[in-house]
Amino acid sequence: MTFQPPQRKLSSDLYSLIGRLESKAKRNLIRGYSLKPRLSAKEVAAIRKGNSCADGMLAGAIVKGPNGLKSRKGNKATSSDIYKTYSLVPLEVRAEVCYTVGYVNSSITDSLEICKLIRELSFIEEKETTEALLLLESLSERFGASNFLFFKLAYIRTSRILTSDHLELIASIEENAQHADAVGLQSSALENIGTKLSLFAVASRRTGSMASRIKNGDFRCSIALSNLVPTPVDEADVAGFLLRACESSLVDTIYSFIIILNLENRLSTASLNIRTHLDSNLLKELDDISSTCSGEPTKSIITAHYSNQNSDNEPALDLYRASSAFLERKHYTRIRNDLDRVIGVRLVQDIKGTPTVGIGDEFHDKDVLTSRMDVETTKVLSNSLELDDFYRTYLFLRFISSRLNIIRLTAEDIQFLFDNTTGLEVLLTENELKTLYSTAPGTSKGLVAVLALALYRKKSIDPDVDFDFREEFINYVQTHHNGSIRDFISWLVATSPSVANYLVVSLDEVTLEKLYTLIKSASEASEIRRDILRSIGTKLNRIEYIMEADAIVTRFKVATLQKYFDSSRMYVDGVAMKKWLDANPSIYAEEYRNIYPKLIAAINSANENLESNQNEVVIIKLLNTDHTLISEIFKDAFEEFCLNNEFGIESYLGRRIRHNTLQGVLLAPVDTVFKKDAYRSLWASPNFRKCIKSWMASYSFMLEKLRKEQLQFKSNSSLFNAQIDPEEASTKENILQLTRTLRSAGGAELLNELIIRTCWKQISPQLENASRFITTTLLNEAKESIAQHFFKYESALENNLKADLFEAINGVFRKVASWFQVPQTGFVPASVRELIQIILLDLSQSEATVSWTGECLDKKYTGISVHRIYDCLAVLLQNAYTHGDEGQTISIKMDNEKVGDSLLDEVYIAVTSKAKTNKYYECVSRIERAIQARESGSDMVTEGYSGIKKVKFLSRLSEGRHTVSFSTDAATREISLRFKLRAEISSDSSDIEEAP
Repeated sequence: MTFQPPQRKLSSDLYSLIGRLESKAKRNLIRGYSLKPRLSAKEVAAIRKGNSCADGMLAGAIVKGPNGLKSRKGNKATSSDIYKTYSLVPLEVRAEVCYTVGYVNSSITDSLEICKLIRELSFIEEKETTEALLLLESLSERFGASNFLFFKLAYIRTSRILTSDHLELIASIEENAQHADAVGLQSSALENIGTKLSLFAVASRRTGSMASRIKNGDFRCSIALSNLVPTPVDEADVAGFLLRACESSLVDTIYSFIIILNLENRLSTASLNIRTHLDSNLLKELDDISSTCSGEPTKSIITAHYSNQNSDNEPALDLYRASSAFLERKHYTRIRNDLDRVIGVRLVQDIKGTPTVGIGDEFHDKDVLTSRMDVETTKVLSNSLELDDFYRTYLFLRFISSRLNIIRLTAEDIQFLFDNTTGLEVLLTENELKTLYSTAPGTSKGLVAVLALALYRKKSIDPDVDFDFREEFINYVQTHHNGSIRDFISWLVATSPSVANYLVVSLDEVTLEKLYTLIKSASEASEIRRDILRSIGTKLNRIEYIMEADAIVTRFKVATLQKYFDSSRMYVDGVAMKKWLDANPSIYAEEYRNIYPKLIAAINSANENLESNQNEVVIIKLLNTDHTLISEIFKDAFEEFCLNNEFGIESYLGRRIRHNTLQGVLLAPVDTVFKKDAYRSLWASPNFRKCIKSWMASYSFMLEKLRKEQLQFKSNSSLFNAQIDPEEASTKENILQLTRTLRSAGGAELLNELIIRTCWKQISPQLENASRFITTTLLNEAKESIAQHFFKYESALENNLKADLFEAINGVFRKVASWFQVPQTGFVPASVRELIQIILLDLSQSEATVSWTGECLDKKYTGISVHRIYDCLAVLLQNAYTHGDEGQTISIKMDNEKVGDSLLDEVYIAVTSKAKTNKYYECVSRIERAIQARESGSDMVTEGYSGIKKVKFLSRLSEGRHTVSFSTDAATREISLRFKLRAEISSDSSDIEEAP
């Protein structure tokens, strides 16, 4: 008996709609499709295309309307319905409007109800928090999830102080929207509206992860990308904008009509078609909403709580982000659209085919652009905005769209603009940078070159794509600073300190090493990088720069322990990745850090009251929340671990492929065999030469396939995959172990470090598979190729050549296979005793001057904790030698305690010394003041980042609060300083450890 798939039952209304189609071919097509239980995207596309306006409206109703072929019951959407990338291609604008109008008109009752809810929520900033959340709860109960819902909710979450009652309402809203099934939908709204995450970092992350998946430049197919540009930037963008809304929910579709009508003066064609075809009652409702919401706001949507979350944010940037939750109001729609047409399109410019420049109106008022005072922008825009760094960036991008304007900029203007704009390394296009550089005055070329290098380092995986700008930068430094980068740094920091932020990005150690005519060695590159960080950190009071500079110094000091294996090819820069994760936290990481203390408190409370099964259920739910967030954090981090252009595995593979290291290694031994004098006589035979040529072509083809396909993450036949399957057994185990370790760690401070270690565990099977593939499948293929091509040649000399080829191929393939393993270039295990020995050498002190006690002095630790222990010990020992009584022994005591089932120890270290007779009370007083003082980044810079405050700061980084304490004995003049750090236990006692 043949299985027959179930057929769809069509309503009489749907039959009637199909029968009204003018096109007989389309009627027959849809009748055929209507028998299928489910429509594919390809079939929906066939229904949508090639319709008259009337048939297009019917098609919208047939596909999306009540009881339609792809309808949702009660027009109620879930988060997972919306948070997906569609594959449909937008129609021509008029056709897309007709299709969307048909969908909306067919759901007129629901559409009118949605209009009422949107109207009630339009002035949400004036409503009390509970009232606002109850309205959102009503919307979610009736229509489920929508982008509109989550943007309003994101505004409430970022602009108000929320109580436990408010959080309960939010949980109800999330449950109605089935948020847990696709947490990315709400996360997208939060990262766009909230100020904790840099908008430019969010855009870079989103575009970077989606660039290879999006065709034809339609960024609207991804709701996360579409949310970066929440208004249509021109008529051509309307079709994609409507399709995105239509594929999301009926609520979002109605909302999209309101936005378009609010921009009627710019989107006249789309607006006219909406007015022509939309149900008259619904159009009246939309016009009433527009009229109600058209007035100037009486209360700012930017609350004090919203602004205080990030003191570095600009007022115009705050308004730009928050306005995306108020696009039903014409005032905010126009403000946002003005900025979207210039800023928004550039945020998604890495998506190939998206429009970038030329959409926003040109701006020519140089006086306003370079104004040194805060002025209102009424002179340049009808909507009054403060001329802060963000808004000046917007004006600058419009200004340089005219080459004639660029010529008008003096060296002082360019320096001022670079100092008083933001995000240029993300927003400027390569062509704009080249134009800016070619027309900039000579004295400004250095600044432009720095910015250009920052742009290329940020955007490109190719380490040589910035070659031209590196050459220009070298020429500039040689001409204006006698070839001294240090002199250039001193000048730049003194004259334009804000540009130094671009310098930190531009001139990392990798780039510095490529400045061959200026930098003579890798060690010099590290020294200059250190000087850059110190100069900028001191000038701008940026403690993180000082810390990185000290890390470079520490790296050299601990060099006697470290054995960096340059031949270990697979590499991820763990330090750089941690820095990146710290600077670019995902919304899940932010949520985890926010809820962690509350989660632990709730679990502890439930544990204390385990008298009922209900509390056991509560604990399970809380642990599931913890595990779900960590899974999402790990999924995002692993993708960056693999694909990030700066530190990821993809970067390594790309460099090797581009510079032909792989091909050179695999071809060189073969060439050596053929060039041996012993086989020279074989080349006299034309047939043998032809055979060699044929085999070399076959061998090279195999290597090209390996180079271009199998060693590329984004190839269909790749040996690697940056995406993880949370349900796969080893992945589940890795995430579970990560979750357990984080729980036992007692805080979220080690989150990024533990994630990097888990990423290595996750990628390890892929590396083993790649190694196995090369030593088995590929090697056998190469050997079979030799046998097939040379089977006719059986003389002794010919057999010797074949044997040498087999040996060469075998050796070189095994060598390449050995590259694909967890590298031995990561953190180096070290014991406290070894660290003390290094510090004593540094201080020119002998081991006889110290005594140490503790059973675990020789226990090996690893990771960043080695560096932290070193820094803290170095400070306390230096203080002891500087202020202690000469000739007295310094005592060092170490204890440790295992942290649960984790791979961590609590390490306790005390350094005791005897103060000088006349300095005892002065030392005690100074130590008391240092410990009681509140450390800050400015204090660190002012005191040169040394002393007890340094130990406090480092222990706070590790533990979340400083762990420094002291005790004294006036009778003996002994002062004991103590600190505690969590340290990662090394898995072995060898000299070098596998990378974290």
